[in-house]
Amino acid sequence: MIALLGVFILACLVFNIARINKGYTALNEAMDEYMTAQNDAAEMNLASDYLTDQVRQFVLTGDKTYLEGYFTEANETKRRDRAVESIREDLKDLSEESTRYLELSLMFSNELMEKEYYAFRLAAEAFGLDVSSLPEELQRVSISEADEALDDEAKKTLARDIVYGPGYQSIKDEIYLNVRLCTEKLIYTMKQREETISANLKLLLRVQYMLIAVVLAVIIFYLLFTERLIIRPITEFTRAIKNHAHFDYSGVRELAFVSESYNEMLDITKEDTSRLSYEATHDPLTGVLNRAAYEDIMERHGDGKLAFLIIDIDCFKQINDTYGHNVGDKALKRVADALKKSFRSEDFICRIGGDEFVVIMINAGSDLKGLVASKIESIAKSVKDEKDGMPGITLSIGVAFSDRKDPSGTIFEDADKALYRAKEKGRNGFEFY
Repeated sequence: MIALLGVFILACLVFNIARINKGYTALNEAMDEYMTAQNDAAEMNLASDYLTDQVRQFVLTGDKTYLEGYFTEANETKRRDRAVESIREDLKDLSEESTRYLELSLMFSNELMEKEYYAFRLAAEAFGLDVSSLPEELQRVSISEADEALDDEAKKTLARDIVYGPGYQSIKDEIYLNVRLCTEKLIYTMKQREETISANLKLLLRVQYMLIAVVLAVIIFYLLFTERLIIRPITEFTRAIKNHAHFDYSGVRELAFVSESYNEMLDITKEDTSRLSYEATHDPLTGVLNRAAYEDIMERHGDGKLAFLIIDIDCFKQINDTYGHNVGDKALKRVADALKKSFRSEDFICRIGGDEFVVIMINAGSDLKGLVASKIESIAKSVKDEKDGMPGITLSIGVAFSDRKDPSGTIFEDADKALYRAKEKGRNGFEFY
């Protein structure tokens, strides 16, 4: 009878451990779904940026290659649509709000496509392309009478204003915002699941203590066996969960498996949280801060004492066209590395556009003008020579200080005006506002 009771109690303990194992198996599956959804969200951003790049290149050059690339992505590859569909079908139970944010991104992306179609049609007519040779979507675009009456150069200018203007960028910002909210909601949902599992483990632990009390009344041996091989490890396991620390255990097979599963989930959660935080604020190509991080920095430090630099790579499109996009990417990395080596750790280096970088020097006024000029000359020297099969790079740079005299606009706008003067003087130089 005592033996049967002992077997029964031990069976209950094993059952509880199996429930813990089941909970962590469910967490592992949810993590896989979460990673899929996060990748889909990132894929939508990449697809949207690709479409923007294709339409902008077309309205600037009239090259049909960009038009074909655009409609191949929109009608065949369909990364945006597939990303939303993947989350809708596979991850609805994980976070309906995440799916909703991503669908809002698709809605804004479709709104953006209407502007892009109109710009395509205007540019196609301005560059003298046969309308009947255009994709059906563009043939159906109706140009207003006022725009139809414009000459070719005016149509080109209008097409460029559409895809480079603030209205277009505002819609893109909505796309980025909703994708970011989607990612943040996924992180929040996973945190809630982690807390739920921790609460369930506490409940299971209480049940196990009750079972141990029964084992104490049956036989001291069962007490020693249970305390040594089950209770102590589970207590340490719970402490590890509370402290978000690793738990190493190699005793009872079930607990060893739970420990391994927990450690794996903990590592994945920490890595993904760190990776998501990094990806949300950094440019994946160059490793410097991205536009979203730039906007946050300006919101926090924009009223302080700053030196503000805008850096453009001269003739960057020609580098891409002549040497290929791989070399163009290497050129961007080379410039980013030169900037990182030249400025202080407390300064902020951001990539805010295709070949456009911004450096925000904290606690730096116009009294450091000489130092800034020295840094610029050092950077220009470090990238001007050919290296590893790459062509030499020249830069055009505009600088404005927060304590500048007679500001005409924001610090960005005044630095941009200085950049424009540097380009007017033949590029490969810098100007102070």
